[in-house]
Amino acid sequence: MEFLQTVLIILIVLVAVRLLWRAFGKTVLKWLGMKAMQRVQKSFEKRTGFNTGENPFQNQQAKSTKTTTSFKSNENKKVGEYIDFEEID
Repeated sequence: MEFLQTVLIILIVLVAVRLLWRAFGKTVLKWLGMKAMQRVQKSFEKRTGFNTGENPFQNQQAKSTKTTTSFKSNENKKVGEYIDFEEID
């Protein structure tokens, strides 16, 4: 008797999940897709340093100041001596 109750409960749960999926499946998939797109967009912004701010010109000015300061800092660094090697045949 307990076995039949267990099978009946499993069947009821499966039918309920199936009916809920038919009713709300599109909404759930749409929501999951939006969340995935948000994650991808955040990841892209993080990797590229691109910010979806209100003023795109402000972002360009910030980037140009970063590049000029990085060039200046590289000029002052002393990396080492350059050695030119020749191949011997």
